[in-house]
Amino acid sequence: MAERDWIRRYFAPLASAPGAAGLTDDTAQLAAANGPVVITTDAMVEGVHFLAGDPIASLARKLVRVNVSDILASGAEPAEALLTLGWPEGRPEAELAAFASALGEELSAWGAVLIGGDTVSSPAGLFLSLTLTGRCLGAGPVRRGGAGAGDELWVTGEIGGARRGFLARAAGEASPWIEVLQVPDLPPLAAAGLVARHATAAMDVSDGLLGDARSLAEASGTGVEIDFESVPFAGGPAEAPERLDLSIWGDDYQLLFTAPPAAGELLLREAAQQGIRLSRIGRIRSQPGLLVSSETGPVNLPETVAFEHGRIGMSATRP
Repeated sequence: MAERDWIRRYFAPLASAPGAAGLTDDTAQLAAANGPVVITTDAMVEGVHFLAGDPIASLARKLVRVNVSDILASGAEPAEALLTLGWPEGRPEAELAAFASALGEELSAWGAVLIGGDTVSSPAGLFLSLTLTGRCLGAGPVRRGGAGAGDELWVTGEIGGARRGFLARAAGEASPWIEVLQVPDLPPLAAAGLVARHATAAMDVSDGLLGDARSLAEASGTGVEIDFESVPFAGGPAEAPERLDLSIWGDDYQLLFTAPPAAGELLLREAAQQGIRLSRIGRIRSQPGLLVSSETGPVNLPETVAFEHGRIGMSATRP
């Protein structure tokens, strides 16, 4: 099928925004906004971020969600999306239809619409990229660099579900965690408002809780201390070596943010009202560095505490 036919049959029906012009032009008009707009983009490559046999609908949903988590962490709500799709020669058209259907459903679930992009034939594996804008709910986006000494560190949801899913899949075991690996379990849309109203700094947890907490602290010119006893690990309490493993592997896409201690009770109350699981897991220190403690005292950390994008040859062992 020719590229223009792909677009007309599968993606033009998703582009309902007036600025999309039915995907008949080379440009799209962004919707007018009353305040600041943020933008993010993420790519997924077959053999690096997912396996060739992964369900095509789950790839569409994950592609949307890994972008949505960045928007929510900025204290913004998803708005408009641009898709770049490299479709392998010979891959069935039925899978393209399933991908488009899941993409449309997932964007709609987060209040976003497709307004354009590009589709090409790929001589190798499947390539996916989504660019997503978001409308800030506050005066501007919440950045990583706003935390101050004494702020408390919070995280939504659970940490380590994707890692458990990967281990189960590698062992050939049936496990509900595999679904979390394939489609991240994000907090609800209301989490954007929680961040916008209360957070001094925020980001999503994509490269591991420990590494991302360190990145947030470094951007703020501070240090951070995490209490392993307070971290909501997927599957319940874990032993020390497992805690480290679950905290480093990443792919959680939960929100990690800081807020003043005075906001703590209000945060917990609002989170409960909005169905957001929220845990206070540490604090920001004036001294630089990452400290992790447990019931037995300080935790010895490995040299690498986060996924490193520069590593070669990961080959679907870790998105």
